[in-house]
Amino acid sequence: MMIIITTAAIAFTLFSLFFIYACAIADPDTSNVGRFCTKELPSFLYQQLEKTVGKKVLSRLNTLKDRAFQLVYLTVVLGSWSIMFCYGYEEIEKSNYISTYHQYSGYFVFLMCMSSFHYACNTPPGSVTTRSMPLFDHYDYDDVLYKKQTCPTLKIRKIARSKYDRFTRRHVPRFDHFCGWINQAVGEQNYRWFLLFLTVHVVMCFYGSWAVFRVLYGEVMEKDLLNASFFNAITGAEVQADSWIVFHYLFLRHTQLCSVFILIVRRWHKKEKQKYEQSLQYREVADKKTNNIESKNSTGVPGELSDVDVGCIGPRGELLQHSTSSEVMDPGQLPTNIYECVLASV
Repeated sequence: MMIIITTAAIAFTLFSLFFIYACAIADPDTSNVGRFCTKELPSFLYQQLEKTVGKKVLSRLNTLKDRAFQLVYLTVVLGSWSIMFCYGYEEIEKSNYISTYHQYSGYFVFLMCMSSFHYACNTPPGSVTTRSMPLFDHYDYDDVLYKKQTCPTLKIRKIARSKYDRFTRRHVPRFDHFCGWINQAVGEQNYRWFLLFLTVHVVMCFYGSWAVFRVLYGEVMEKDLLNASFFNAITGAEVQADSWIVFHYLFLRHTQLCSVFILIVRRWHKKEKQKYEQSLQYREVADKKTNNIESKNSTGVPGELSDVDVGCIGPRGELLQHSTSSEVMDPGQLPTNIYECVLASV
């Protein structure tokens, strides 16, 4: 048995090393292994899949793959709102710590949420063509980030702040980025809808967190849970209440609402942690390099930036100003479960 486990571990390690080399380290243009694993093999498998299921089914699978992030979004958002409508509104009506008019304002926030998502997904970013170019050509070339040149894909003049988007296969004016959550490029004609989409969802997260917190806080205060006694359901031992035990009790009684609350808090914690770690990283980079940084594009000409290094607010990378570690708060670690007992009701 030990020999089998050792052999499997060695085989898994070798496969992992080969996979990392072939897909991440090897250059497909110069390495036969890299070219086979990243180009030839996927192309062969795609052709075999097309022969097996047919072009129509494969096209539907590609559409489903392109909309994967949208499906995840709808699952999370609609699932959370379903919990609020089915369980949260009932608790809001019972609670003395939150007004019942939030039941009606919640419907308004939900409609704003779905409406902003709909318009952000279905409003095109704009398309620069020979005929539409005068409509979008209202930014000046600064000869630093934006230079007068020809789009290598569509062979048209590349107006300032525009970029060819390979996902939508169009030249997008005032190109910002391609957002998988709305399956749409963000450009000049849908930028306002994208900002509205972000704003509404930030407000929705804060509003939902506050409403759930008030419901749970009301139960803690009404039942005086911080001074209550709990019992281990397995051993029967009495356990004195503290904040973490009270949270266990609330989670057992209101699993759905607590799950929504934790989902929002964990997402906030993850973003804040990433922001803090990035600020530390850029602080270290800034300490090692001088303030005058010369950028080179693929041709090696100083002072120029390649197209992929230019965003809507300027160049990405070293020329972009980042917050220092002193400006970003460390959110710390999420609490871990230090109790092994299963808590019963008060």
